[in-house]
Order: sequence, then structure tokens, then C-alpha cells
Amino acid sequence: MAISSLGVGSGLDLNQIVGDLVNSQRAPREARLNEREERIEAEISAYGQISNTMDGIGSAVSSLAEFEPEQSVSLTNDDVASVFVTGDAPNGDFDLEVNQLARAQTVASDSGLFEESSDKVGAGTFTIQVGDDEEDEVTIDVGDEDSLRDLRNAINDADAGVTASIVNDGDGPRLTMTAERTGTENTISVTVDGDADLQRLENQTEMVQAQDAEAVINGMAITSPSNTLEDTIEGLSIDLEAEGSTRVSVSEDRGELRNQLESFVEAYNSMVGEVNELTSFDVEENEASVLTGDSTVRSARSRLSNALVDRSAVEGINNQTFADLGITTQRDGTLQFDTQRFDDAMEREGFDDIAAAVRDLAGGVEDTLEGITGREGLFQVRQDGLQNEQSRVDDQRERLDDRIERLESRLVRQFSSMDTAVAQMQQTGDYLQQQLAGLNSMG
Repeated sequence: MAISSLGVGSGLDLNQIVGDLVNSQRAPREARLNEREERIEAEISAYGQISNTMDGIGSAVSSLAEFEPEQSVSLTNDDVASVFVTGDAPNGDFDLEVNQLARAQTVASDSGLFEESSDKVGAGTFTIQVGDDEEDEVTIDVGDEDSLRDLRNAINDADAGVTASIVNDGDGPRLTMTAERTGTENTISVTVDGDADLQRLENQTEMVQAQDAEAVINGMAITSPSNTLEDTIEGLSIDLEAEGSTRVSVSEDRGELRNQLESFVEAYNSMVGEVNELTSFDVEENEASVLTGDSTVRSARSRLSNALVDRSAVEGINNQTFADLGITTQRDGTLQFDTQRFDDAMEREGFDDIAAAVRDLAGGVEDTLEGITGREGLFQVRQDGLQNEQSRVDDQRERLDDRIERLESRLVRQFSSMDTAVAQMQQTGDYLQQQLAGLNSMG
């Protein structure tokens, strides 16, 4: 607020003097506010970093808390069949031998009846039936102008249970039809009611014989019109793919639970590393990190550590803690996963009981995390406090600006008055000097 004419009367650089006085009042207070603001922003950022790593733990324990045992299937010869778990299948091994695959029948009209696929086929009705069920009978009306190609298209459009094609065997085009379903019960029969030309298509020669799938499971013969065995073994669907033999093993997918536990350990260790970095103290440099000594972080670590030693509420099993399952805490706070100990526990207790214990333990950790990172958790309360502190800094900064502005205005008024007084005194001195000089000249 300094003015350009300030100092004209006195000859002093009063603008500089006012500026220095104002800055001497502003600088230390502003430095303290800047330091507080930087600290607050650093702490908010640090809590954001820890919260992100906590979210990683939360995702891992959420998956564990909802884990449901699944079964996996392995085959010694994958070329013979594919086996899928569709329900609660029995664990164990069985031998599968495929003697023949199911096959769909293919029939064809006589050779030499047509020269081109555009030749007319005659008029009347062309009836197709697949299997013995008369309800599957489909009748196609054929007109005088319809060609062999038109009849093929009409069959395919009629959803007659067959796929029609035109194949040229060297003596002309032939109408072929292949049943859409495999098995001996799905043979094709054709009935023609029409003129002599159309009657020629009633005679259909079998080109590929329909056959059922034949397999042997643990010495028991199985026959199926389809290559998919859905009800042969409860809880399994078996797709036969080639003749041959294989051994099929059905077991719990222990690897999935192990992998999820490893993901949890990895996420937890990532959090520990992040927290250690943000709370460390450099002895050599005598320098603290942004959250060194932070009580909220200490409390969060303590809660998580306690959750890791809790016992599950699952009754009837011995392995009821994370340590029993091979997950132990190291001196530096990180976790170590002994997978062999985990596998041994599953062998003793059974996969279902261990999975139940893991779900319960993970649920406890999940509840603990909610108390730390949830909407009303430790971190949210601390971050709300930091936001409030930031608001107070902003208010103090505004008050400092107002106070400095008033100080500057007061200093300008005071120095302006002084400048005016000095100017008047100089004018008075100049006048007196003039008068004295006049008196001296008269004498």
C-alpha cells in the first residue's frame, strides 16, 4: 500500500522502510504457516499411500472370506476326453476307455439324377423325419420351378433336424443330409408325395452310418447317443473326443486357496514396507519421516497384528490360527507363508474344514480393516482432523493478510505524516535562512 510520493519531503526511501517493516512482521508468521501446511499435506498424502496398501489387504481378505472350495480335474491323456465339474462330484480317480465315438448319419440321393444344381426337382411334398418320433416330421412343399439348390435351402430353413448340402461326385450333384444329432436313434427317413421327378429323391443311400458312443468307466460299459456324458458320474460332464484310454483324477482345488493366501501375505508385506518407510527415523541424518511416531499408524498396526493371532470359531479342528496354517509374523513385522505346513494341515484336517477356518479368520481381519480404513475408521478420523487443521491454517493465513494490510496502512500514514512534517520544517528553515540573509545584507 506504499505510495510513490512517500519520502519526497524527507528524502528517505520510506517505501523501502515500510516494506522491510511489513516483511519483518509477515515472514516469520508466514514461514510457520507454510511449514504447517507442508506437514499437513505430507501427512494427508502419506495416509493416502497407506490406505491404498490397506485396500490391497482388504481385497485379498475379502476373497478369502468368500472362498468356496472348488474341484479340479486332471487327465493322463487330454486327447481322449475333457471333463468338467458341474456339481458336487466325488473326489477320487477313475479309468476311462473310449471304444468309439458317437456319429451322426449322413444320407445322399442317387448319383446321376441331375446335371446342375439349378435343375428342377419336380413338384409335391418332401417329408423328413429324424428318429422315430413323428412329431419331428417336417414337410416341405416343392413347386414346379424349384431347383435342387432351392430344395437344399428349404430344408436348411425348415429346421428339419438335418443339415443339407449339395455334393458333386463326378456324375452330377447329389443332395446330402446329415443328422444334427448323433446316435443310432437319430436316423434319417425321407418320404416323397409328388410327381415322378420328385419321387426320384425318395431313395436315400446311407453314406455314413449312425453310431452310439461306447465307453468303459472303471470296467462298466457305457453307451450314449451323444459324445457328452452328463449323468454318468454325478457332478461331472464328460466330453468324449477320441478313442483311447485315460485316468481321470478329481480333487479339491487346493492350489487356489494357497494362491489366495499367498496374495494376502504379499499385500500385507507391501503395507508393512510402506508403513516402515513412512514412519522410519534416520539416525545418521537425525531426520524423521513424515509419520514417525504417529499414534494412529501405531494403533492400526497393533490392531492388525492382534487380528492375525485370533483363533477361528470353527469347531472340531485343531488348526484354528493363521500360524497353524503356516502364516507367521517375522521380526520386521512382515509375514512368511510356509506352504508345506499349510499342505500338511489340509492333509490332517481336510480341505473343507481348512477352508472354513480360513474364511472365518479372513472375516476377522476384514472387520479389523473396516475399523481402520472404513468411513468411521481410524484413518478417516485422522484425515478429517488433518483437513480441519488445514482449514485453520487457511483461516490464519487470511487473518495474517488482514493484519499485515492494516499494519502497512498504519505505517504508510505514520511515515506520510512524518514526511509532511519534515517537509514543513525544511520550508520553515529555508524561510528563516532567507530572512537572516536579508538582515545581513542590510547591515
